[in-house]
Amino acid sequence: MSALRQMAVLVAAGLLAGGCGYHVVKAVGLPDDLKTVLVRVEAPPRSDPRLADDLAREMRRVLRWNGRLQPVEKAPADAELVLRISTDRLRAVAFDKFEEVLDYQATVAVDAELTRDGSGTLWKGDRIAATRGQAAVLGAIVTSSSAFQGGDTSSRSELGTMDTVQLGEERRAAAREQVLRDLAEAVLARMSEGL
Repeated sequence: MSALRQMAVLVAAGLLAGGCGYHVVKAVGLPDDLKTVLVRVEAPPRSDPRLADDLAREMRRVLRWNGRLQPVEKAPADAELVLRISTDRLRAVAFDKFEEVLDYQATVAVDAELTRDGSGTLWKGDRIAATRGQAAVLGAIVTSSSAFQGGDTSSRSELGTMDTVQLGEERRAAAREQVLRDLAEAVLARMSEGL
């Protein structure tokens, strides 16, 4: 095949791929010499006092699990990842005919920045958010769902022993735990891809 024909085939393939919604993404990624990172979370003054600690712990867990960066709890580190919580919302989103809450929705959003002494900002991501819903009453919980079986804090048998208040509190805690895990994974994904 001639060079001109090969070029025409490549251009045609590129046009077809571009027309189908596929495109090349330029991934900046992280510097190869970056090995350790210090995680710091800043929360607004009126937020839950445990939120910053819980998010920092979850971010370190996700970093360890990923294996690319080793989180450290004190300096020195190759870089510092600062997560500034901009949204912390837990709200009731579904009610029964007696105005009892059926479902809660937890949303946490952060502005994130990875910095290195002498190099300044290596990566920055604004408004990275995660939202997770949780049923708050026994009749609304689908115990056969993958979400329940894949990481819920309670077992099926425990659910039946809780009163409505206990169940609601447990479900709110489960929503908060899952939303922090989702958020930490989203931060890592965006940071690793340079987005």
